[in-house]
Amino acid sequence: MRYFWIITFSIIAFFSCNNKDNLLNPNNRPPVIDSISVNFDMISIVPAADIICYAHDPDGDQIRYRWRATAGEFIGSGYKVKYFIPPCCDSITNKITIEVFDIYDAKASLTFSIKPPRK
Repeated sequence: MRYFWIITFSIIAFFSCNNKDNLLNPNNRPPVIDSISVNFDMISIVPAADIICYAHDPDGDQIRYRWRATAGEFIGSGYKVKYFIPPCCDSITNKITIEVFDIYDAKASLTFSIKPPRK
């Protein structure tokens, strides 16, 4: 009966931990966003920009990216995307958030504002 309680307690303790980082790699460090590059396409009818996120993981882990914006649409994925701003929002400042995750779901994020230049 004693082993039953030890095993039960171990299972409960294991599944009650929500931080996957600490379970799989307690020394894991989150990714680092080094810089963002935004280059507007002035030829396009719809305002568009090529956005590149330069990031790295100090532990050498593989990283993945998630892009979000207050308005507009992203084409592509990963560290480089094309961002299209809808006509309703081309005269206002748009906020973009980039989140970079490592294989342990440790995260770095950055929110920045962009506004297309006048043609």
